[in-house]
Amino acid sequence: MEKRRRAVAALAAGAVAVALGAGAARCAASRADRAGPTDNGSETAAWVDAADGQGSDSGASAEEARQSCAEELESREWMGAEDASLRMTASGGRLVETDGTDTHTSSYEVTSDGDGECGLRVTRADGTVVQATVTIRGRGDGARLRCEQLQTSFDWVPAPPGGEVRVTGVDEEYLALVGGSEDALDLAVSLWVSEHVPGATEAAFDGEVYIDTKADSATATFTCDDPGRSIVSVTWADGAFSVTG
Repeated sequence: MEKRRRAVAALAAGAVAVALGAGAARCAASRADRAGPTDNGSETAAWVDAADGQGSDSGASAEEARQSCAEELESREWMGAEDASLRMTASGGRLVETDGTDTHTSSYEVTSDGDGECGLRVTRADGTVVQATVTIRGRGDGARLRCEQLQTSFDWVPAPPGGEVRVTGVDEEYLALVGGSEDALDLAVSLWVSEHVPGATEAAFDGEVYIDTKADSATATFTCDDPGRSIVSVTWADGAFSVTG
């Protein structure tokens, strides 16, 4: 705790410390809620009817159980239809897209919603506002989501559930240095560690933050629980996280 207080003090005093190496994974600055899948996801995508085959004689119950486009969008994690390293989540007004290197975080509001199509007013991290149209074709694992206003891919399918890397030990003092972006931090670190540190299930904040006032950046280290106790560096600069090992 004392080390973290010194880091905060260093920022206020304009002290210069070391910013660690170049980024392999970037994650945008705003908070982004990460929605878990509501049913066993697979490889296809989109705004889907999530009624699990419990039909009634009249079909009315199945119809009532159908999710709207916006509900389906927010109910799960999505992956690129042609590239499984692309991931996208939308929940609570926050939209996150990542390709494993760069992560784009935007806010959104639903402007229209229906069966298979919805409209979103999306505000990107740079302040650009776009009107997005999301469509979902098919159901369940065979569904496909398309939105030409997304930044990493237009076509998405449901991502399969999998073991995620937990990011632990992060405190409010560190978050204050990185814009309070806990969800974006979790996404950047967990994605990079899951792809680059075999056997790791946790990345724990080491409690030290280095400030580079000239570069306007803050770098912290996280230790993984893999057999080699790999150390990951996370740099916050220009409204984005960069992760290296």
